[in-house]
Amino acid sequence: MLENQSKFSMAVVEKFIQDIADNLGASEMAIRFLLSLFAGYPLAFLYRSFIFGRSPNIQHIYFTICGISLCYFNYGTDVVHSMINIAVTYILLLVCPGSKFSILFGFIFNSLYLVIAYYKCTDQTLTWTTPQCVICLRLTAVVFDVYDGQKSKEKLSEDQKESAISEVPSLLAICGQTYYFGTFLAGPQFNIKRYLQFVNGEFDDPQHKGPSRSVGPGLTRMSIGILYIAMYQIGGLLFNEEHMLSDDFMNHYFLTRCAYVLFYGRILFCQYIGCWLIAEGVCILNGLSYNGKDENGNILWDGIQNVKPYPLETATSFHGLISAFNINTNLWMAKYLFKRLRFMGSKLLSQSVTLFYLALWHGLKTGYYMNFFLEFFMVNTENQMTALSKKVPAIQKLSSMPSLQPFVWVVKKTFITFSLSYALVSFGLLEWNKYFKVYGSIYYIGHVIFMLVPLVVYLFAKVPISVYTSHRRNQSRELKEEKVD
Repeated sequence: MLENQSKFSMAVVEKFIQDIADNLGASEMAIRFLLSLFAGYPLAFLYRSFIFGRSPNIQHIYFTICGISLCYFNYGTDVVHSMINIAVTYILLLVCPGSKFSILFGFIFNSLYLVIAYYKCTDQTLTWTTPQCVICLRLTAVVFDVYDGQKSKEKLSEDQKESAISEVPSLLAICGQTYYFGTFLAGPQFNIKRYLQFVNGEFDDPQHKGPSRSVGPGLTRMSIGILYIAMYQIGGLLFNEEHMLSDDFMNHYFLTRCAYVLFYGRILFCQYIGCWLIAEGVCILNGLSYNGKDENGNILWDGIQNVKPYPLETATSFHGLISAFNINTNLWMAKYLFKRLRFMGSKLLSQSVTLFYLALWHGLKTGYYMNFFLEFFMVNTENQMTALSKKVPAIQKLSSMPSLQPFVWVVKKTFITFSLSYALVSFGLLEWNKYFKVYGSIYYIGHVIFMLVPLVVYLFAKVPISVYTSHRRNQSRELKEEKVD
């Protein structure tokens, strides 16, 4: 009897999800994923009402049960993969905590497990590999944080001091942090030290008994996230890969095709921004995002902020975009990989290895590697252009003229948005035969610009600054002579 009722209930739920998917034109997996993100809000309110203030172990159990349930709802028995990673990591920490072997084995095991999962899952869109890539970084970070905790503070950098822990956390604590329902599916990343501070009540406001006063900020973040998801859903009807890959796309003018690519990438961006903002709202609601107070005594809720909408939307440089998008993953790569590759003796080589690992972490599809390959050239081209502009006073004077500022901003914003969208074509399409077709339709303009410009800038950089200044002096002298005549 109970078995029949259970099957009937599951059938009703599946039909409900399928109906939503059909009406929105989305896949069933996407709807399950989105519903799971929103499920974090009622779960957060339950936490605030019944779990807040209880012992850390009770909180660990609550977060673990909720996370496993959401994982099973999305991926069924594939939830076992996250359990295997947790078990191996915990055993590693028990056997050889704080050793170089532990960080080497932990990094290789978690990364290799993820890569094998990508290899076996030919369709990498919203499979169990989605939360697995989050888990990979999270568990690897725990091993590194224990390793850092065994060192003296004098040998640690400031960012390492913020996350280092001197004792191996309990299995329940690792499970609670790993399966924390606010970030388990899509991120953002946060270290276990923050999680332990959270469950131990270190983020509680001593002047206010009870859960944190974060309902307003949390729901605001969710609302902004919903807006981005809506833009993605609506914009996807107008700018999508089906049209870009169709023969009709080639019938458009060249500039029209470029504009289409620009909007396609911009719309694709909205998907990730929306998901992170919704997840971040859950973290704020629970109080995990607490980050102290500002100079006016206002509570800051940006402790695990993964995207800054306003700086992102107004950025006119690649560095500005990077600093406002996927913040915690970028910080993870910098803290646990890039800065630890100093023994290579080359910043450029360390950057290349980090970007390669970042691509590998995303998947095995060639589109990920093309995206980060282009990003590498874009960032370094920007660095070269910035250095060159400082050598040419005319460029500085022209770009700083108040009357030209609005025009300069529009040009820079359009260029940076198109460049990012150009790279995201490969990230969105993934298959080389697809994204090369689109790149070919606009004559590989992004590749040409960002591979040719560095060469030109390099040649200009070889010209001594005295050449520029002497040329200006000669022009001034000629003008004076003309006036005298």
